[in-house]
Amino acid sequence: MSHKLFRTPQLAAPELRMLLTLSRELFQTDEAGSSLRLVGHALADMTHPESALLLLRGARLELIGFDRQGKDHPAGNDHPMYVAGMAQLSTVLPSKGDSVTRDTHWRQVGPRMLALGVPVHAAVAALVVAWDRDLDATTQDRYGASMSLLLELATAALGKIDARRALEQLVGDQREHIATASLAHAAELARRDETETEMHLLSLTDVLTGLYNRRGFFVEAERIFKVSRRKRTRSAVIFADIDGLKRVNDQLGHDAGDALIRDAAFVLRHSFREADVVSRLGGDEFVAYTLDDEQPEVIRARVSANLQAFNLMQERPYTVSISTGLVQCDPLGRETLGDYVLQADEQMYLNKRSRLH
Repeated sequence: MSHKLFRTPQLAAPELRMLLTLSRELFQTDEAGSSLRLVGHALADMTHPESALLLLRGARLELIGFDRQGKDHPAGNDHPMYVAGMAQLSTVLPSKGDSVTRDTHWRQVGPRMLALGVPVHAAVAALVVAWDRDLDATTQDRYGASMSLLLELATAALGKIDARRALEQLVGDQREHIATASLAHAAELARRDETETEMHLLSLTDVLTGLYNRRGFFVEAERIFKVSRRKRTRSAVIFADIDGLKRVNDQLGHDAGDALIRDAAFVLRHSFREADVVSRLGGDEFVAYTLDDEQPEVIRARVSANLQAFNLMQERPYTVSISTGLVQCDPLGRETLGDYVLQADEQMYLNKRSRLH
């Protein structure tokens, strides 16, 4: 069984559109069965396999098989791809001679089978795919890249569905309760002074993008952050900065700069779920707070995929590019939400400097 690390090739526009659609649909469903059907159909459309096996390592090992149409079915340890999948979950690291170019690697299991695990150094999920034909090197690279992104999305959607659902239900109940109380209070304020009520609502919103502003972020995110601490559930803060906004303002004008800010806000808003808090702090800076306890590279991969798809599908005189920094919040730690925002800002700056210089 040969071992190969790869650099993700440039995916074609149809594949990026499939991944963008899959990302949105996966994060809009709380049903494991629906998520499996979406993943299976995408796998069949993008790689045309003979069969496949998905392994998820949680409280217990889950095995899901897929046929050539992408239809899912329960599988056991007698599945012909079981050994190849377990080898990925065992996390055999690259040898000294391998060139590491990405945090996901795949193994060629003969000329007609590929296997990969994510993340490399502590795999929690593996995907093994077989074909009824030999694959050349170019096809292996393309299919390996598609399998990597599909597995990252599947792991994010399936691995934490139950825990996310319970926590989001709690947050949703609290939001509904607060919304009801706020409406009653707003009605009282309206009887006294409608203008004051409208100004209060506007004070939480960024006028240019429609996202929360700095004040709105800390009002909303702080409340969810306290729930996460009380429930001892992991969460994350993502700091984002638009690349090249000053250049667009100088060369194309401030109207184009405002359009770039709105486009970046659109991509970020669609990279997170409704339960997450996404805001524009001001200028070219954004911050988001998410209840996801995914690996950081999964969240960054989702933002990157959405950016690529947006730039392919929208005609603009500029390219939307965003640098991000992400920190995971320790539910047992003593840091404040503001501390994590500062840490994410520092991480974003380091990433931007290493990427653009």
